[in-house]
Amino acid sequence: MRDRQDLVPSEEPSSFSDDDSGKQHHRRSSRELLVGDGMNGGQPSDSIEGSGDYRWSPSGNSWRDLLHFVGPGFMVCIAYVDPGNYQADIQAGSVARYELLWTLWWTSILSIYVQVLCVRLAIYGQVTLAEVQAMDNPDRMRYLNWAIAEFSIVITDLPEVIGIGIAFEAFFGWPYYVGVILSLFTTMIFLAFEKFGIRTLEALIVIFVSIMSIAVFAEMALVGTNPRLLIEGWAYGFVHVTGDHIFEITGVLGAVVMPHNLYLHSGACQSRRVVREETVVKKAVWYSSLEPVFPILVSFFINMAIVSIAAESVYGEPDADSVGISDFCDYFLYLKSGCVLWGIALLAAGQSSAITTTYTGQFVMEGFLDIQMPTWARAVITRLVAIIPCVIISAAFPNDVNRLVNIVNSALSFLLPFAFTPLVKYTTSVKFMGEHAPPLWERWLLSGLAFSVYLLNAIALSAPGGGFFGFVFVEEMSAKNMVCSLLMVLVQLFYLWWNFTTATTPVNIAMIPLEEERKSANGELRAASSAWKNEGNQRSLELTTREEDQAPVRHDEEFTTTGTIS
Repeated sequence: MRDRQDLVPSEEPSSFSDDDSGKQHHRRSSRELLVGDGMNGGQPSDSIEGSGDYRWSPSGNSWRDLLHFVGPGFMVCIAYVDPGNYQADIQAGSVARYELLWTLWWTSILSIYVQVLCVRLAIYGQVTLAEVQAMDNPDRMRYLNWAIAEFSIVITDLPEVIGIGIAFEAFFGWPYYVGVILSLFTTMIFLAFEKFGIRTLEALIVIFVSIMSIAVFAEMALVGTNPRLLIEGWAYGFVHVTGDHIFEITGVLGAVVMPHNLYLHSGACQSRRVVREETVVKKAVWYSSLEPVFPILVSFFINMAIVSIAAESVYGEPDADSVGISDFCDYFLYLKSGCVLWGIALLAAGQSSAITTTYTGQFVMEGFLDIQMPTWARAVITRLVAIIPCVIISAAFPNDVNRLVNIVNSALSFLLPFAFTPLVKYTTSVKFMGEHAPPLWERWLLSGLAFSVYLLNAIALSAPGGGFFGFVFVEEMSAKNMVCSLLMVLVQLFYLWWNFTTATTPVNIAMIPLEEERKSANGELRAASSAWKNEGNQRSLELTTREEDQAPVRHDEEFTTTGTIS
């Protein structure tokens, strides 16, 4: 094991690998690809703006400082307006009209809170969600968590490539599978902009969001909405919810609070490196926590527009529950060339989401396995894995693509605790976060939210109408149902075991001191975790005279607590 020197500040953090001849070759990690492209906030100290040595500090102008941190939030918000979200919105509006808008609203609020937790982990702790799990878990659990994270990324990609296939069908009349195959090449074209810096990619994503907004808001304005029903569904639509809506509710939850986003944002927001002084770091946490609020709210209104269009154009129609992204534009009543504009929206959503899942895959692979891979290679792998089942389904069952996306959305909801529970665990841990752990009431709130997400999905797994195994309770007993019943029990037991084990296993590491800038070269992160565990054990000894369930309080030289986003 290496000692703490692996984590000391360095003017030029980079990652290296040693070949057999002992030479060092520099390889750019996803962390490095995202670093050094920030705009000027305050005056750099011994660094040049835009260089790898640049560290932000407050400039005295709040708007200028906030602008410095703008970018990662827009990258993350793409997950809230991808083709999977469109499918969930269409289903919600087609089946329940406006009654499920409250689900969309509160999942958006939850997603803001989740991104705040990612910011705390990334800026205070200087780690990604994948890294902190890898350092604090034995190898078996580490590999299991990696496999689950990779699986969630792959199925997240399914609606994206299907959306691109549908877009090309709208443009040229091609079969879906042709566009699905072409998605590999379109993704590589957009990733080529990486050489111009992360700011360029962020700008492209903002353009994509704008295109989506124009397309859906134009149709919403022409279709018209029922303001009274819209407000009722937004404010208290839950009073009309029945057991028949559980599939749509979990679909919205999985489509909005996607598990891969937790890995993405905990890495992406580290692209804005800061001077490691307590007041500067806390200010950076504040601005980074505020930054995703606007893009997430924008994504909410885009999704609300799609729900409204479906509520007015599809609800009550024959087979309304089977309508989805593949045929939604057929219900555009007033917008000329509506299918072309819908295709543009799907292409923009699918392509930008494909970029973000590629970066997420890099953060996951580097964090759990300490393996770095070129962006293009990672894109090819994730594209191919997602393309193969999509080509098969879109070629053999072109009428079932909507159903596939519905299943993916509910599956992502089921997978959410595998990312959300660890995020809550480490960001609420006094041992890991130290003085930056949230106060007791917030720790209980977050624990309750994590348990609620688990419980909702555990119920949906077995409930009739939940989209999974609920049919075994309503159909006649058969050999197939007996096998499915056994499988349901095994999945429920695994789900309970994993969540219970993750939530109750003590944290054994502590974040490095706030004033130290993290440095760990390729292959050293796991070795460095030994020093982190020693730091955590030392912190535990220091807390023996205190209540560990109470957030430490600082006055001048003592500890202080943090608020919700400070």
